[in-house]
Amino acid sequence: MATTPKLTVLFEKLRGQTFQLDKDTLSIGRKDEMDITLKDGSVSGHHADIFRTEQDGEVSFILRDNGSTNGTKVNNQPITEHVLRNSDLITFGNVEVLFDGEQNAPEGTAEFSHLTHTIDISSLEKNTTAPQVLTNFNPLSVKEAQKDAMFKRSLLITLGLIAVGLFSLVVLVLVKILSK
Repeated sequence: MATTPKLTVLFEKLRGQTFQLDKDTLSIGRKDEMDITLKDGSVSGHHADIFRTEQDGEVSFILRDNGSTNGTKVNNQPITEHVLRNSDLITFGNVEVLFDGEQNAPEGTAEFSHLTHTIDISSLEKNTTAPQVLTNFNPLSVKEAQKDAMFKRSLLITLGLIAVGLFSLVVLVLVKILSK
């Protein structure tokens, strides 16, 4: 059975919805005329595009950010253009989706339907929680590392000032002794 690569939404209330990458070029954004419409304030009007390419019988999908306000990330890394790999975690603004690139379509299959997919987040209840982060990145560990580095710098400066004070004290005592 042939499967077409797809995006699966991981964003809270829409989790599990899938969208087939069934065209050579797919537009993604907040506007209704996009192929995949993500109605969320963090998503730009025409946020990004996905291009299907084929070279030497290998099909790949290229994700390109269109200068969006809140950016596009793949696996928590900001991108302008990226060749998608199976299981890549993509973030459009605050909306996370998973790229499922397992493709078993027969070679030479280039027929794609022209469907438009719409996700209307504005119709959901307003009290939604933040999307879960599915990567190993922990922002708290970054803050802890920054605090640790600041503490070490402060300690080093304090010890340096104490050393300068002790040196000055020794010099003053020596000057007093030698001046007698």
